[in-house]
Amino acid sequence: MGVAYDLNALSGINAASSGLGVISNNLANAQSVGFKGSRAEFSDLFSGSQNSPGNGVRVAAITQDFSQGTINGTGRELDMAIDGEGFFVLADQTGKYDNVYTRNGSFKLDKDGFLTAQEGNQVQGYLLNESLSTESTPVFETTLSSIDLDALNREPKATDEMSFDINLDGQEANNSDPTDSNSTTNSLGTTTNLKALVDPENSGPYAGFPDFSTNKIIHDSLGGEHRLTTNFYKRDVVNANSDVGQNADGTYITDGTGTGVKYTSWVAQMTIEDYDETTGTYVTSGHQADSATGALITDNAGNNLAGAIYELRYDTSGNLIDVREPDDGTLDTAGTGRDDDNNPLDEANWSTTGILPTMSFVIDQPLTGATDPLGSADAGNVSIAMDFGNMTQFSGSYNLRGVTQNGFKIGDLVGLSTGLDGTIEARYSNGRSIPVARLGIANFSDKNAMEKLGGQTYAETFSSGTVQLGSPQENGFGTIQAGSLEYSNVDVAGELVNMIQTQRTYQASAQVISTSQTLTQTILNL
Repeated sequence: MGVAYDLNALSGINAASSGLGVISNNLANAQSVGFKGSRAEFSDLFSGSQNSPGNGVRVAAITQDFSQGTINGTGRELDMAIDGEGFFVLADQTGKYDNVYTRNGSFKLDKDGFLTAQEGNQVQGYLLNESLSTESTPVFETTLSSIDLDALNREPKATDEMSFDINLDGQEANNSDPTDSNSTTNSLGTTTNLKALVDPENSGPYAGFPDFSTNKIIHDSLGGEHRLTTNFYKRDVVNANSDVGQNADGTYITDGTGTGVKYTSWVAQMTIEDYDETTGTYVTSGHQADSATGALITDNAGNNLAGAIYELRYDTSGNLIDVREPDDGTLDTAGTGRDDDNNPLDEANWSTTGILPTMSFVIDQPLTGATDPLGSADAGNVSIAMDFGNMTQFSGSYNLRGVTQNGFKIGDLVGLSTGLDGTIEARYSNGRSIPVARLGIANFSDKNAMEKLGGQTYAETFSSGTVQLGSPQENGFGTIQAGSLEYSNVDVAGELVNMIQTQRTYQASAQVISTSQTLTQTILNL
């Protein structure tokens, strides 16, 4: 039977063996992505009175060091590293856990287009809410889901929203017909010239040149392309005593009974054209329709109207007041100066639409065969909500800050990028670049109490506390470094020093046992 110091020395050998096991595991994983080093923590075994020599040592805990590892760039767009607190969230494909967690950001796309870890667990994030999002402001869901990078462009989307962000030059002269020397007829505001803008095929086109013009490709329900051109014309500066009617030359009547607000009037004309491969030119293909029924609108002569016009009013600070359009969008061709409601075509008969008018057109036999050219409810006409809210009128120059539309044709994923906030922006072969999702990040109150699953993954336990979910750069979570990986935080030099110290502990404990055997043999020889 061994004496006390034999057993103490044996416990030292056992503890040193465990310590060497931890060190060897750290060294073996010195290049493992996302690996966190551990250390063995020892405590003494003691019982009895203060003059007791003690009962040896034991391994009290093996604690992981969750400090930041070295982040190295890889140049691979699916590699991601967390700089700071948090874990990537993965769906557990075994079904044993709801989710598992890792710092290893070496991801890939599986055969179905899902973003996954190398072992196949799908990366979790907050998907784009397509109903609430706009082209300029993405809105993400609030619950975690698997990230499917192929789903958004498997079917085309018809254009139903457009946004204009343009500065119109406030110093521009009033637009007029340069071919007409008569000042009472050459103004843009005369019935004849406005009629030419609305009905360019039969009553026009308007002989004056646009002050500014821009075009944008829009899409029908099958992804077919159509060109929408918007021309802007400076109409007039209206003083505070005007705005109750207009003279024969299109200028405003000043009789002291106006709105009391001075403003600048611009006219925006919109037309839709299709490309004719035979002639190599764009030809008119869109005509005005009733936004409620989809029926074509014609003038009193039975002509289809190819242009939609809006009046944009700007205040003296260059900001948009509102947008207006003719009462029913039509003009007669009888030369009476009245619209189809038999109202004079002057400022008193332009309806206020706010800054979000809806433009409705029918496209003539689209080459794609789309029965619902741009997704309108009546399955027959183009219905696009036009947002002019960001437009300004400051003097100096025209500035096209951006014109966007939300339609697209079918496309394949060609690349992606991830921002510091975890927003994954996918690029598709149809030219779209959209934020498809935002990565989810998790954390725990006691990370050392998580269950280790191997492969640098962990699972939630009762002792770890309930998982805390969020997004990068929020609520104390770290940022995402795309094209990089976080490598092991093991200090190889430090581990080698620890190994030498632990080895000496092992040897010293073994020497105690050797000494004990010598003493025991001495007793036996008596």
